[in-house]
Amino acid sequence: MATNDDLIQALTAFTQAAANDRVLQQQKHDDLLQALRTQQDENTALRNLVTAGPMVNRPSTAVVDSIPKFEGRMDEDVQGFINHIDRVATSEDWTDAHRLQVGIRRLVITALLWHVQTGHTHVDWATWSVALITNFSRRLSFADWNRLIQDRVQQPNESGMEYALDKFRLCRLSPTPLAEQDAIPFLINGLAKWEHVAAMTTAAPVNIPAFIARIQQLEQLGVSARSDVAPNRQMNIPPPQPPDLAAAFHNFSEKLVAELATKLESLTVSRSVGRGRGGPPGAARPPMECWLCHNTGHKARYCPTRPENTSAGR
Repeated sequence: MATNDDLIQALTAFTQAAANDRVLQQQKHDDLLQALRTQQDENTALRNLVTAGPMVNRPSTAVVDSIPKFEGRMDEDVQGFINHIDRVATSEDWTDAHRLQVGIRRLVITALLWHVQTGHTHVDWATWSVALITNFSRRLSFADWNRLIQDRVQQPNESGMEYALDKFRLCRLSPTPLAEQDAIPFLINGLAKWEHVAAMTTAAPVNIPAFIARIQQLEQLGVSARSDVAPNRQMNIPPPQPPDLAAAFHNFSEKLVAELATKLESLTVSRSVGRGRGGPPGAARPPMECWLCHNTGHKARYCPTRPENTSAGR
């Protein structure tokens, strides 16, 4: 039979167990509330992120890859590189920070080495682009520029537009400013097909857009686009010769050498006249006269009338 002490002990244990259970349930309740608050905060932050407005535009990889890389070669146009980035940035709504980022990404070889060593000190687009232009703007000599122009001809499977744009880029590197109309003969001279050369020479375009439109028309329509009457193959008409720029330069050098030779000959004649004490060219000099005996044929120092010369003869 249970005593009072056993009942009291059992009641105390039950009360303690109930209290511990209430504490455990309260802890679970608090943890659940904390999880709900955390989830609510995350949902609120996500809603704020969605409704905060449009995100800042980032340069598209495809657009960036469309910009030609800049190596820093002598035949590259650094000003054209900067202008290309500015045009793309305007159409893509880029910031100056985006322009600087894209400009650095398109540098390779020598230009990239310049940026790693010194260019990184320019932290904004304005100063960085000016520094790049300053370091890679080279003024070619006429001989170097002419060699680039003569070597750049239309390659096999190269479209006329690709050739024209790249060749005109080289024309802009001329030591003296070259207008578009003056660059047209150089573009015509490098065309691959003589039919295109003949069509362009017959009616030369006035500018680069007209040249591109004309060469595209010739490539699409073929040889018949240059005239209404096809040439008679039985006549064996030779292809027209493109402008011979090398011969023109050779003639110019010959004229220059001839002018220099004429000036040198004039200078030689004037010096010979000066040595002749003002006499006419080719005139004979007067005979030598001794001022002691007034005879000709010897100088006074060798005159036989002088005592020292007489004693020496004895």
